[in-house]
Amino acid sequence: MKRISIKEWSEKLQQMSVRFTFPLFFVLGLAFLFFIEVNKDHADIDSRIWTMFGLGIPLLLAVSLFAEGLKDKLWKVVFSLIAIVLLAIYTYTLPDKDDLLSIHFYQIFILGIVFTFSCFVVSFFRKGNDISFWEFSKTSIIQFITSYIFAGVLMIGLSLAILSLRELFNIDIKDEVYQNLSVICFAIFAPLYFLSNIPTETEKRKQEYKQDKFLKILGLFILLPILAIYSIILYVYLIQIIAKWELPNGWVTWLVSVLALGGFITMMIQYPLRTELNKVAVFFARFFPIILFPLLILMTIGIFRRFDDYGLTINRSYVFLLNFWLYGISIYLFITQSKHLKWVIVSFAAIAFISSVGPWSVLHITRRNMLNTIEQILTDNHYLKNGKVIAKNEVAKIKLNKKTEEILAAKIDYVIDYYGKSELQPFFSEDLSKKHSISINERLNLESALTKYLRNDYFNYSLNENRETIDIQTFSELITLDKNYSSDELFSDTKYTATLKDNQILIQKTGESKSFITIALDKKLSELEGDQDGDRTKTQMTINGSNYTMIINHVSGDYENSGEKIVINQFEASLLLK
Repeated sequence: MKRISIKEWSEKLQQMSVRFTFPLFFVLGLAFLFFIEVNKDHADIDSRIWTMFGLGIPLLLAVSLFAEGLKDKLWKVVFSLIAIVLLAIYTYTLPDKDDLLSIHFYQIFILGIVFTFSCFVVSFFRKGNDISFWEFSKTSIIQFITSYIFAGVLMIGLSLAILSLRELFNIDIKDEVYQNLSVICFAIFAPLYFLSNIPTETEKRKQEYKQDKFLKILGLFILLPILAIYSIILYVYLIQIIAKWELPNGWVTWLVSVLALGGFITMMIQYPLRTELNKVAVFFARFFPIILFPLLILMTIGIFRRFDDYGLTINRSYVFLLNFWLYGISIYLFITQSKHLKWVIVSFAAIAFISSVGPWSVLHITRRNMLNTIEQILTDNHYLKNGKVIAKNEVAKIKLNKKTEEILAAKIDYVIDYYGKSELQPFFSEDLSKKHSISINERLNLESALTKYLRNDYFNYSLNENRETIDIQTFSELITLDKNYSSDELFSDTKYTATLKDNQILIQKTGESKSFITIALDKKLSELEGDQDGDRTKTQMTINGSNYTMIINHVSGDYENSGEKIVINQFEASLLLK
């Protein structure tokens, strides 16, 4: 058994810091951000900084792996600095976290995938290195998984040690200790261990397989039977819809996508077995693209059915691109007999990048399509005068059919959710920045759409700009309460804790079990629901108590069991304590 040498580990870390200087800087930078978030109360770190360091790690790792194959090592510095500048420019163009929209999350997520996939292929564009590519990819993935397994074990072990100190010696240990420990284990130790064990330039170029029994069993005896069952099910469904001569269920697109991607992954896992002339692996690699092709046609029909039923959206556009890519890569794999699997990753990353950046991107095409449809409906139904929506009393005279109302309302809601209200501002004379989608639907008198919000299964109220004035001299504390779908905790610091339970806000002093303030919300929600002023924005949403005043800024949720139960999903308020 090989002995663990501290000197050897020290040398390995030094080599890693020289080899991956720039990725290491971004790893430590991201860990530093986590430390600030854990240890500084109300730390308000700009989301663009998070994005910069989060994307910077895979991007700079890909650049470093590419550049280490060049003769002049100065190019690594040059390429790395160019990558950092381009990344900084991109993140600078993003809005801060309060203004981040769904399209930005889409773009950031896809860029992260592209940069990560690039790490596997940037060193292997030359011919004749498919074996090297496979071994490098396998080793890197295993090392990555191993790194986080080790980090998890380290975290559990040290956490138990800290817990024993608290239980045995009554030492007061704050939650931040465990959070800091998790940062050390998962944001520092694991990445550093992984970077230290990425195959070196010499190891990357080896042209021999290391036999792996685990992957052989996984590929041949686990994944392949699952794919076979999956394929049989989809082919039976294909025969059924042909026999009945009906359109496929739109959900079939996801099933075919899973089958295709699972097949390509299995093909990669079985890649070394083909050199051993394993008949099953050879047959699968040769004929899986043919087996997949009829199902891709089924997938295409399903996609166009979804387009016809619901129109163009970002998700559907990406699924259509995936379908297009699957056609191309299946043809390529059949022609080449699946010999050069690295181009599966290269082509996927290239299409993902091209379709997510620039005016030709899915995000921009979908936005233009949505706005064009909205403008067409408004124009055809005489909502617009000189390019602006006519007065409210004139809008009231317009009657749309139910289907057109639903389409218009759905497009408006989609644009607001994914692109922001500013995209709709050119259609309106009034300022939309303070309005919700409900108010905009009311402005257009879309009765069918408003029923969705006003019926007894949904409520949504917001405080408008004409809010009341409150004298704060008699109060000593201001607490900002905020709840989202995933948590009932509204506020927590060293002095107070606020939670939502059974539609009551419980205010406790930190460390105490009993609440010193309890604020019931049911009565106020009933008052708001009974205020039939035709507007979901309110001029007064205040609850007063003997030792507090709470100003509700926004509250939304659902009525369940035919209105018997109120479930609050989102809640924002300012609580003033005397």
